[in-house]
Amino acid sequence: MTELGLRSHGQKNRHCGYSLLELVSVMGLIAATMTLVVPAFSTSLAQGRLITASHDMMADLQTARFTAISRQQIVVVCPSTDGNACANNSRWETGWILFVDQDADRRRSSGEPLILVHGALPNDLQLRFRRPHRLFYRPDGSAWPNGHFRFCSKSRAAGPRAVIIYRTGRNRVSDQAPGRRPIACPG
Repeated sequence: MTELGLRSHGQKNRHCGYSLLELVSVMGLIAATMTLVVPAFSTSLAQGRLITASHDMMADLQTARFTAISRQQIVVVCPSTDGNACANNSRWETGWILFVDQDADRRRSSGEPLILVHGALPNDLQLRFRRPHRLFYRPDGSAWPNGHFRFCSKSRAAGPRAVIIYRTGRNRVSDQAPGRRPIACPG
């Protein structure tokens, strides 16, 4: 006459818990597993942020090129800290803007149409481009200067990526700098 939860008359009471040794063993296994999983997970997250940022830049450059061709005007892409004017530095990770450069001075003047504002990248990313700290697209779609954007993880948790811009205005994403060289990240 044994049912769930009922004991037959001859059984002794058994303790249904875990011993301290069993708990410590399980906690040790969990800790060992976490030491392997957490770094791999943080590397995956860092790589994902880097890939997303490089694809955002590529899409924004394509937008700048398309706008220059369709409006038959020069479009400038430059770093920006305020989302309104070009910054005169190499820190693209603070954000960038695209605008129609009606007076061809490579600076955003009042009244010049702002096409796009991209906000700051996550804190662990660095983004650099060559001098001058801006590029522009001509009405025929060509770009000046050519070169490559370098996306780097400050912690080196993720491999660097490059967005390479050709003089024709076309671009591509790569895990190498032009000429199959390694991407030089800031120190």
